[in-house]
Amino acid sequence: MKPTMKTNAVALVFSLCFLFSAEAGVSGRKTVLLLPTLNFTEYEIWESKFYPVNVLERKMNEHLASLLRRDPFTDVRILDETGAERWFAGERRPGDYAVQMELFSVLAKEREVLGSFEKADVSLRVRIYDGGSGQMQDSRIASGKDKRYTFNPGDDRLYFLNAREYPVLEILQTNLFNRIHKDGLDLLRLTPPDKGQKMSRPTWKQFSSTSHWQAFKNAIADAAGGISGISEEGFALTGRIIAPTADSTARRREYIITLGREDSLAVGDILQVVRGDSYITVDPENPVVVVPRVVGNVKVTKLMDSESVVVLINEKSRDPVQLNDLVRASSFGTKKAAPLK
Repeated sequence: MKPTMKTNAVALVFSLCFLFSAEAGVSGRKTVLLLPTLNFTEYEIWESKFYPVNVLERKMNEHLASLLRRDPFTDVRILDETGAERWFAGERRPGDYAVQMELFSVLAKEREVLGSFEKADVSLRVRIYDGGSGQMQDSRIASGKDKRYTFNPGDDRLYFLNAREYPVLEILQTNLFNRIHKDGLDLLRLTPPDKGQKMSRPTWKQFSSTSHWQAFKNAIADAAGGISGISEEGFALTGRIIAPTADSTARRREYIITLGREDSLAVGDILQVVRGDSYITVDPENPVVVVPRVVGNVKVTKLMDSESVVVLINEKSRDPVQLNDLVRASSFGTKKAAPLK
């Protein structure tokens, strides 16, 4: 039977609904509102030496938002103080969640010994509020550490050659260090980047490349991983399979995923491989429904900062694991594989 104009029109309507309303109808989609971070310490970071305003709390919120947005089913909004007051006053929506970080401990040390030794330990309190009642639903502690040594001999840093001449004999006849100066060639690239004049508070340019900020990021990553207790399904950080590794074979399939050390993963963790099935419904208010299903399990074998290498444990024979599939923490724990149905 040939399609009529009426059936073609119905098909067009459903197609338009799918294209323009898919976002609104995705099952399990969540909205997380980030409330302003509270700082109970005296630790501050200035925007710049020309704009001495503390930006630490804003940068912390922006980093947490970037981690949570890695979940394709999560919408993240950052609220200012006015928006937070309105949210607590009643401008809420059931099903949403608000998250607030509280910085209560920063132990940062720096020592100069032929360079700079940096060490930091950061602790946060993370509070989660329900969008229906506005009441606190969960609270936990997140922490992060980091340390780093950067070699920097100072003004007499080790240069091998003078950029203008090669006074080999003179060097041999005189004190070697009298011929080592800034006009030399930095063949070992020992010169640290110029971060500008030191102020009473570090500027963001100075702070963002330090081990201290890495400790903050580790604590925020720990906070993001702990938000998994928001709902029954879990709000675990979700990544995606993006490529096979060079060592991947048909018998041992390895992949690269978009989650890593900054997402609190560890070698040996087992993740679910999830795929979503889209269904077009007859409900105009919910035209498209996406039902996630587990198609396999992978195990973390190698960690990087933002990515990891995983090896396939098992998969559905009729529905094998593919590139672009989602990966997430198993509801049975990070050390157990989810059963395949």
